[in-house]
Amino acid sequence: MEATVTKQAPSPPRRPTGPRDPVRTRAAILDAATHEFKAKGLTGARVDTIAARSGVNKRMIYHYFGGKEGLYVAVLEETYTAIRTAEAALHLGDRDAIEAIRELVRFTWQYFIDHPEFLTLLGTENLHRARYLKQSAKIRALHMPL
Repeated sequence: MEATVTKQAPSPPRRPTGPRDPVRTRAAILDAATHEFKAKGLTGARVDTIAARSGVNKRMIYHYFGGKEGLYVAVLEETYTAIRTAEAALHLGDRDAIEAIRELVRFTWQYFIDHPEFLTLLGTENLHRARYLKQSAKIRALHMPL
């Protein structure tokens, strides 16, 4: 007698049990949304897919971000915060101006290589003529004069 092996579809991420953790939930949503917006852009991204990937109820996305556009702005803010935080760690203001610019160029190119999602999201936002970036006061505050 032959044993039959059946393949099961991969199960969605399991929702953590125990006390609620809003920080972890928000981070999981942002991570899933970053992947979705990177892969499909703002127009092609689906809230259902983001909810499934993050392991949260779709209503939680609306609770935290108000909707897909609010979530997209939050992803842009998170992405820009990451590059600006890494850039600030260089302490460029403490260096000779020419060396600071050289270091900034080296850093920026390496950051683009290490974080392709940044360029993808930036390209998507350029197609929208910075419509969503303009909605964020947080991103404006992150820019350095150098």
